[in-house]
Amino acid sequence: MKKHWIRILSIGVTFIIILGLIAFQAGWLKFGTSQKEDSKNTPANAQSNSDLPAVRASIVQNSTLVDAIKVTGTLLPNEEVDLTSEVAGKIVAINFQEGQNVAQGALLVRMSNTELLAQLERLKAQITLYESREYRQRKLLEKGGASQDEYDAVLSELNALKAQVKETQASLVKTEIRAPFSGTIGLRKVSNGSYVNPGTSIVRLVNLQKLKIEFSVPEKYSGKIKKGLKILVRSEILSGDTLEAFVYAIEPKINLETRTLTVRAELNNAQQRLIPGGFVDIEIILAQYPNTIQIPNIALIPELGGQKVFRYENGLAVSVPVKIGIRGQQSIQITEGLSVGDTLITSGILNVRPNTKVKILEVKAP
Repeated sequence: MKKHWIRILSIGVTFIIILGLIAFQAGWLKFGTSQKEDSKNTPANAQSNSDLPAVRASIVQNSTLVDAIKVTGTLLPNEEVDLTSEVAGKIVAINFQEGQNVAQGALLVRMSNTELLAQLERLKAQITLYESREYRQRKLLEKGGASQDEYDAVLSELNALKAQVKETQASLVKTEIRAPFSGTIGLRKVSNGSYVNPGTSIVRLVNLQKLKIEFSVPEKYSGKIKKGLKILVRSEILSGDTLEAFVYAIEPKINLETRTLTVRAELNNAQQRLIPGGFVDIEIILAQYPNTIQIPNIALIPELGGQKVFRYENGLAVSVPVKIGIRGQQSIQITEGLSVGDTLITSGILNVRPNTKVKILEVKAP
């Protein structure tokens, strides 16, 4: 009897286990079917927005095209001279301070002139004497009391003395060194009491009120450089400011070695913000064209037989052939192919193909 109940209990447990396995299998099949159904609901060929090429664009607009070239130049003083002595002698007075502004004609250095002054006084006394002799010989000649030769000898001596006076006066002028123009005194190279010879450099005088700018332009622009042409001058010294200068002289010949044309412009430097010898950046405005379509250089794509750009239309990148005009350093003129209001793709072009969908990250409005 006991064995009978044990057999019945075993059969029951086995049946329960079988039912559990069947239930688990049915649930697992349902779970797998759900995953497959979910995967069927997502199209295999659908492309998500994140997979599209990302680009940036801008709205085409009219602007003023400035045809300009950029070169570098060197600042030169308007006037500059090394003051030197024309005669030998000792310096007895220095009438300037280093760095001082002086006016034209100001006495800067005086040299010893004692001997010349004494010589001048002696000559003047001799002239007085010979003027009296010349007067008496002339009267005698008129009365026949003297010959023409005697009168001519006295007159010749008188004229020689007058010439010596002028020579001495010229030598006296050379003992005074004056400013040939208004300017700024540099650093002196001699001291009071120094003995100098002719040609000895004493000090430099520089006119800083105006500056000359010397620069060179490529040969192909030589026909556009004219006197009076305005240029824009920039320098690190100016802290971002821009000054204007005007062309006043042009070398009449192209440099055969560099194939450039040397040009000089004049700059008003009344505030003395710039110093001769400095380096400046120059922008030369050759011409200005209003109502012009310009695009960034990076948006232009060269191809066989011409150039093209990508225009954004209804979510697509459309290839558009264009004709170009004046090319600048950062932009280029478009003469045909684009109109005001078009949306031009300006970046991410390497990943774009004609008539394919693209994703716009940013549109730069006018």
